[in-house]
Amino acid sequence: DADHPGLNSTFAAAAKHGLPVNLLCWGILDKGLPHIQRHRDTVIVIDHLGLLQPARPPVPANVWADLPKLLALAQYENVRVKISGACTMSHQPFPYDDIWEPVLRVIDAFGLDRCMWGTDWTRTIGMLTYEQGVAPFRDTKRLSENDKAALMGGTLQKVYKW
Repeated sequence: DADHPGLNSTFAAAAKHGLPVNLLCWGILDKGLPHIQRHRDTVIVIDHLGLLQPARPPVPANVWADLPKLLALAQYENVRVKISGACTMSHQPFPYDDIWEPVLRVIDAFGLDRCMWGTDWTRTIGMLTYEQGVAPFRDTKRLSENDKAALMGGTLQKVYKW
């Protein structure tokens, strides 16, 4: 419940201890905004791009419809984005080339220092294999090797202090 009063103390405690807070707010990005604005000293990670993602086919026609809401959150320096499950949002078969236009918009808006990749393979095993979730990001020519290193682990290490 995004309006639960206990969330304020949770965000405050996370900031005090230097811990990020992950928000699974797909389909309700708007409900996360007050927390993002109120707790600017708390690093907030938006899980799954903050967008509803299918666990099995078919992929909804408007699966990226809320992307502008996510992009608007780039103005808040405390927000990070987990680009997990992106391959499940493709209307094309592997290697899911149609995900790149919206994914690159996210990277451009937030910067690679605020974006992290994830397969979300365990939730989406009915749509793709682990390799199919990794390969489009690992093998892309759209990102430099340094960019891929940041997206596929470097940023995560910094955010979670691993």
